[in-house]
Amino acid sequence: MNTKFTLLIKLKIPPLIFFFPVILGLIIEMGFNAIKVKNLFFIYLGTMICILGVLIMILALKEFYANQESPAPFISTKKIITTGIFRFTRNPMYLSFFVTSLGVSIILFSIGILVGSIIGIILIHKLVVIFEEKKLFPIEGYEDYKNKTRRWI
Repeated sequence: MNTKFTLLIKLKIPPLIFFFPVILGLIIEMGFNAIKVKNLFFIYLGTMICILGVLIMILALKEFYANQESPAPFISTKKIITTGIFRFTRNPMYLSFFVTSLGVSIILFSIGILVGSIIGIILIHKLVVIFEEKKLFPIEGYEDYKNKTRRWI
């Protein structure tokens, strides 16, 4: 396995883990000249979905900072956030990555970005989310939060 990719997995930097396959999908698709931006309907739809993804991220960051927590995965969590967007999903930051890249794939009519996004969210789930959840179990209130709130949507 490529040592840079192995390093990304060991560091568990979620944006890099997620966007690596997305960008790779885009590059592969560009090699086939398959990117098309022609249909105004898809441009508007994709833009609305991108805005939703950015909004999810902003709402998540607002809750992190309002609760004196860091969104950085390498900084230990002191308390479970159950307010705002965290009432609906336990992973709004990662969800925002996927929603935003889904919007971009629709705007560009890009199968490569879509496939990369699906691979990226699977990698995030397998390499980051499951690991993070194990670290959260000892924190008071996590078990109840986990039982009440969906992991994704």
